[in-house]
Amino acid sequence: MYGRLVNWHGVGIGMAVLLGACLGACGGAPEPRASAPSGRPSAAAGVPPQPRPPVPDECEAEPGKPPPEPLERSYSGVAAKARCQGELHTIMSGVSHSLGVQCEYCHLVPDYRAMTHRKEIANWMATALVPALRKKGSGGAPWCNDCHQALGKGSAKFLGDPRNTSFAIEWMTTHLVEDFETKSGSALRCKSCHRGNLGTPQFQRKIILTDLIPGD
Repeated sequence: MYGRLVNWHGVGIGMAVLLGACLGACGGAPEPRASAPSGRPSAAAGVPPQPRPPVPDECEAEPGKPPPEPLERSYSGVAAKARCQGELHTIMSGVSHSLGVQCEYCHLVPDYRAMTHRKEIANWMATALVPALRKKGSGGAPWCNDCHQALGKGSAKFLGDPRNTSFAIEWMTTHLVEDFETKSGSALRCKSCHRGNLGTPQFQRKIILTDLIPGD
C-alpha cells in the first residue's frame, strides 16, 4: 500500500495535512480559544484540583486595554477562522512552527497578499484535505502539526526532499491510515485518494491541488 498522500511534491504548508498541510490555512484551523477555566490535578495528595486561569481571547476586548485590532480583510484559506489581527498572527505563527519555516517560505515579502504556489498548496490543504479527514478517537480535525511534526520536529517536506518513496509508503500506512479516517468515520485506504491501490492502472500519484480527496 502506498498510503494516502504519496505526492506531497512541493508542499509548503499543509497537514496535512492536512496536512494542513501548511497545511496551516487552512479552514481546519484551530478553533478560537475558549475562555472557560478547567481543572488541573494538584500535586498535593488530598487537595482538590485548582481551576486553571482562563486563556485570554485575543479577539475579545479587555477593560483598560486597547480594543483588538480588526482583520484587515477576510480570509478563505489557512487563516479562514481568524477573527482579528492578533488571532491571524497566532494561526500563521503556528503554521510556521509546524513546518519549521519562516514566513518567506510561502510569502513574497513585503507583498504578503501575493499568491504563490506554496500558498496555493497550503490553502488547498486547509480547505479541501483537512475538512475531509478527522482524527481517530478524538474525532477532531487534523492540522499542520499532525503531519508536519509527525517525526518530532517541523518539516515542510517531511517525506524527504527529494521524496523518499519507501519512507513515504511506510509513513502513509503506519501514520496517516492508522491515525486518521474520513470525516464520517470510514477507514482510509490508498484508493480513498489515489483512486486505486499502488501498482494498479487506476492509481493516480498526484494528489495535491486536485479533487482526489477522501469522500463518504
